[in-house]
Amino acid sequence: SRAVAVAAPGGAFIVPRPGASGVADTCAGKTFVMTGIFPEVGGGAGLNLGKDRVRAMIESFGGRVTGSISGKTDILVVGKEPGMSKVTKARANPKIALMTIHDLKMGIEGGNLEAAQQPVQIDSFSSGFRGNGLAAIAAPEDVA
Repeated sequence: SRAVAVAAPGGAFIVPRPGASGVADTCAGKTFVMTGIFPEVGGGAGLNLGKDRVRAMIESFGGRVTGSISGKTDILVVGKEPGMSKVTKARANPKIALMTIHDLKMGIEGGNLEAAQQPVQIDSFSSGFRGNGLAAIAAPEDVA
């Protein structure tokens, strides 16, 4: 069975499956961190919206998902309302690629994550848990 999320612009987000709609082991050897929420994928609630399904998708293609940016991080998967701290740390490390869930899906389906990487435009950052997010106190040029 396929996990189909609430319809997003361009149609429903269908999670790729190894060997069916995605190239097996496309994410093997890579370490991922997620930030933001993923309402187009569905499942979960609040600040965890969609993350369990995105984690399962990455792991099913051989990737490893951790909770924070480190020297081992290869890709930051950026959802809606991402955390400014993770994005800032990832942008400071040229080794870390930022990808949207849609670009990640395209990379998995095509068997090449690097070819699917596009510049990530962030329109707004998370206000954080109870409004404690870094974006609330950041300078305008840091948020752009």
